[in-house]
Amino acid sequence: MAPRRLGTLAAPVTLRVDGDPVPAAPGEPVAVALAAAGRLVLGRSVKYHRPRGAACYRGRCEGCLMRVDGVASVTTCALPAEDGMVIETQNVVGSAERDLLALTDWFFPGGLKHHDMFTWSEAANKAMQKVARRVAGIGRLPDAVRELVEARTCEVDLLVIGGGPAGLAAAAHAARAGLDVALVDEALALGGSLAWWPLDPLEAAEPWIEAARAAGARLSARTAALAAYDPWEDVAGAAGPAPAARTERLVVVTGGPDGLERVRPARTLVATGRHVGASAFGDADTPGVVDLHGACVLLSHGVLPGARVAVAGEGRLAGALAQALAREGAEVLGPYPEAALVEADGRPALDAIIVRTAEGERKLRCDALAVLPPSSAVYELAAQAGVAVRFSGTGYELEVGAAGATAAPDVRVTGWAAGPEERSLDAVRAEAEAAAAAIVEELR
Repeated sequence: MAPRRLGTLAAPVTLRVDGDPVPAAPGEPVAVALAAAGRLVLGRSVKYHRPRGAACYRGRCEGCLMRVDGVASVTTCALPAEDGMVIETQNVVGSAERDLLALTDWFFPGGLKHHDMFTWSEAANKAMQKVARRVAGIGRLPDAVRELVEARTCEVDLLVIGGGPAGLAAAAHAARAGLDVALVDEALALGGSLAWWPLDPLEAAEPWIEAARAAGARLSARTAALAAYDPWEDVAGAAGPAPAARTERLVVVTGGPDGLERVRPARTLVATGRHVGASAFGDADTPGVVDLHGACVLLSHGVLPGARVAVAGEGRLAGALAQALAREGAEVLGPYPEAALVEADGRPALDAIIVRTAEGERKLRCDALAVLPPSSAVYELAAQAGVAVRFSGTGYELEVGAAGATAAPDVRVTGWAAGPEERSLDAVRAEAEAAAAAIVEELR
């Protein structure tokens, strides 16, 4: 059985998906609407054309890329549904579920070494390369050229990157102290995990958002922090080694609906949360396999991931999700240890898993698997800004000291980016406010 909505849509909009009408709640992520309509297979892998689908529903994987209104490779889990959207599967001959190009995987079960194919003949190699580029593309060029939007530049006292509980709490605290604060978050809506976190007590995101906005912080959703770099790199014609220490403000490039902006903050607070890692079991990328956070996101939008859902992972979150799924009428298998997973089975989408038990391997029928492998801090932007990174044995962590201090003197880190998730919201709020208070003191 495919995922299903737990209720009815009061005033749905209609998406056109490969020519078929699909109902959606206005503004909900397109990928969520597709899941609710039973469309788990959204595309195919570039090289072998194996089935692909959304795995995270938070913009952290590429499984939901589709062509939308003539624009290729749009992340549909980060796109709000609007009436009349035209959505197409990319890179297939046939349909997402029956792609003739999937024969590539059948013809080359041991792997396709495309770099040295047909190299015995220059003419044959050139012909093969043309075919390979067409087969292995990730979408055609857009139907129309977008108008060039000039990048803007601004300066702020504090730039907060991440609009979850830590970022919102820090922004509110710093703005109340008189700082000029801007907050950006790449998600469709602010609130981060407050929108889907299943652990009790669950708090709505609105009071956190309103507290930051009432304090005077400028809040921007659908705006990603794309890069951070030293200002000497921003000087036209600059050459030679970077200076030993920054003499100007760090530059953070953000991108949103209105284009790019070069932000020069006096201080930067990174509250970007965590990445869920890859799972090391067979066919872990089968559509129907989602990370635990993704399953929580689906539930928060009123979509049950499946009728018979297996849960794998350790900690309070796995148990809380299992209970939430059961409350909504799903038959729940597990939670199992993530290490017990052997293989996901089913084509084009999941219909069973194989788990390792004390009695041996068992095959369990299910139509969804929610799994929580070890996580890593979302460290990339902080590392660009000079924050030290270490490997913990299971993932990457940022080196963070008291009140979020780091090796970069003008950058602090807070929230789940600063450590594992097994902390209460009260603890996260306290840490975020301590980091904001330290920044206020520095700038004074």
